[in-house]
Amino acid sequence: MKALAVAANTVRETLRERLMYNLAIFGLILIGGSLTISQLTLGEQFRIIADIGTGSTQLFATLIAVFLGVAIVARELDRRTCYAALARPVSRGEFLVGKYLGLVAVLALNVAAMAAATALMLLVYRGSGDAFGLHFVAAFLLILVQVALCAAFAVLFSSFSTPTLAVILTLAVIGIGHVFGEVRGFWLTSPEVGLKSVVRVLDFVVPNLGLLDMKEALTYGDAVAPLSLLARVGYGLGWAGAVVALAAVVFSRKDVR
Repeated sequence: MKALAVAANTVRETLRERLMYNLAIFGLILIGGSLTISQLTLGEQFRIIADIGTGSTQLFATLIAVFLGVAIVARELDRRTCYAALARPVSRGEFLVGKYLGLVAVLALNVAAMAAATALMLLVYRGSGDAFGLHFVAAFLLILVQVALCAAFAVLFSSFSTPTLAVILTLAVIGIGHVFGEVRGFWLTSPEVGLKSVVRVLDFVVPNLGLLDMKEALTYGDAVAPLSLLARVGYGLGWAGAVVALAAVVFSRKDVR
């Protein structure tokens, strides 16, 4: 309950951030313009709208997760506003988890808004709701899980480093996670035995963000298996939970005096 109280306060604070609105509005404008952009192609309008909608949501939600994830911890320490909360019977772990949960709630609002904008553009183009099946839900649900994981790393790195370094480290992990998701299959099929050993190690130390990406299911109308979707969501949430738990341990040992 204490963590939820911190989360509710974090939501109120985060909703006043201008950076979030700037990024979100820019993403919504880009999604809104996808209908016009799609007219530049012949026969690929639906795919263009879907690509721009999901891609913009992923990009701008990730940026919001990274910059706000770093800020919610660094700002509390710089302004010493966390002292009042920590002076009460609120553990450092509960404080950090509450901050993270509040951030995820705000990210969910942003992803939902961009998903709604994408749905509106697809509805205007198609004139029907036949595109809003499980593949639509899967694409945006996994984007939310992905940005929640990005936010977890942002909170982790900001718990022991400077804001600038935390942003750099978080973006580096995100980049590595995407690259690993792309090359993992090639390494497993490679005749080099050493690469397979590297993959086994990286599976435990690097999140495979490729598993949390089903944008193509919406773009090409591919069928989505519910069990596969649940497994991917569980994978992402498991990683996020582990990272936040590690962040709570690090923050509990940090000297904030």
